[in-house]
Amino acid sequence: MKKIVSFILLFSVTVAVFAQKKPHKIEVQIQGVKDTTLLLGYHYGEKKLVSDTIHVDSKGRGAFVGDSLLDGGLYLILTPDYRYFEIMIDNPDQTFKITTDTTDLVGNLKIEGSESNTVFLQYQRKSSELYKIRKPALDKLKELHAQDTSKFNKKKLEARRDSIEMFRNRVDSVRNVMVAYEDNIIAQHPDYLLSAILNCTHEIEVPDYPRDADGNITDSLFKYTYMKNHYFDKINLGDERLLRTPVYESKIDDYFDKQIFQIPDSIIPQVDFVMNRILEQEKKGYEGKMYYNTLHHLFMKYQNPKYMGLDNIFVHIMKNYYLNGHVPARVVKDTAYMNKIQDRYTKMVHNQIGVQATDLLVYKMGNDTLDENMGWYRLSQVKSPYVVIYFWDTDCGHCKKIIPEWHKLYRENEFKKKGVESFMVYTQTDMEKWKKFITEQDMFDFINVFDPYQNTNFRTTYDIYSTPVVYVLNKERKIIAKRLPPETVVEVLNRELEQMNKKK
Repeated sequence: MKKIVSFILLFSVTVAVFAQKKPHKIEVQIQGVKDTTLLLGYHYGEKKLVSDTIHVDSKGRGAFVGDSLLDGGLYLILTPDYRYFEIMIDNPDQTFKITTDTTDLVGNLKIEGSESNTVFLQYQRKSSELYKIRKPALDKLKELHAQDTSKFNKKKLEARRDSIEMFRNRVDSVRNVMVAYEDNIIAQHPDYLLSAILNCTHEIEVPDYPRDADGNITDSLFKYTYMKNHYFDKINLGDERLLRTPVYESKIDDYFDKQIFQIPDSIIPQVDFVMNRILEQEKKGYEGKMYYNTLHHLFMKYQNPKYMGLDNIFVHIMKNYYLNGHVPARVVKDTAYMNKIQDRYTKMVHNQIGVQATDLLVYKMGNDTLDENMGWYRLSQVKSPYVVIYFWDTDCGHCKKIIPEWHKLYRENEFKKKGVESFMVYTQTDMEKWKKFITEQDMFDFINVFDPYQNTNFRTTYDIYSTPVVYVLNKERKIIAKRLPPETVVEVLNRELEQMNKKK
């Protein structure tokens, strides 16, 4: 039995049905509910959405009825007290009867007329049965791992190690029984949605490393490469029923978050690999639901990525899919949406990690006083091995905190002596405010510049929609870091300077 307190808040009411005129009729009787409403919902990745609602009579009887087949997926029937049980909606197996009662929704669940749900119910009960057998061993392992072994003698350490091995073997033994049971379901019912879900949850068996005649590993990346290339071997990426389950989206996330090196050069080819594989298996071109839902999920995933530099993937998706017409026709025709993507692409393409920084012709303040040696100056004229560019504003509350903090760290680490210049770009045009701030903060060890006529287009080329924003450039003036707090900028610079000195 499961509870979702905020289930309704996650729901957005929608009815998703196939075009063909075939009926579905799911009769329900739940003892313990009367004269109330039941919801038929379904999983959609992490979300849970509503497909239909019905009113049940004084005996808890009602029926979800329609003249079309429901989209296949893992559905839920929700009671008024926010408890639910799950059922399979599998084509063409959509006319059946469900009975249960509120004392134990899952334990007392009976389904008549649906073979796929009969198999699913048997699977749920087998899983629950084996979990009860495995749980004592899992609890004991948790207890053993939580022990403080700092004062254990050799004998106690060996006893603990033996116990851990014993309980692990028990857990593995029960898991092997469950895997064998699941494999049997897949073999007997390969077309069932349950089989598709189980194929998503099963781990890939990776062969051992290749070795030479002496037993030495000949390819240290073999397991990584194998997993990367075979991760989806058991999954039909054209099976859109998987969209209405909680497993497909998490499978995609696991692949891109854990199975691939977290750098753009590793992830971008795999985006293309997965999307091409979906095209091959779904056979619906850019209009396929699996194709566009997966693409959109990746689009949103890398729009605001967890790690610096992974926004390069977002730029790749915008350019090679959305702006190249490799999306459904309805998306291409949405002019307002496509204009937003074009605008975002334009503002991001010039400031990706690894890209040559755009040169800037700006007005420079003197090095020692406010007015001496002022004049036009280019970013490309800076000769130091590293340049830190800060875009800032005198009226920005965050800038008033960050810029002095960066200045303090810059001096403490003696970056100027080590070959790091700080190129400070004032984003507004009020020269008096600019001079006052620089004087008050004694920022004459920085290269202080601004764009008095606002004609350098820095807001687009450096994606400045708020301040402060920082970029770190190397000797070739390629962007090696961006949008970091000052203390992290220091870490990046110290690492780069250390590597530079080692090369020398």
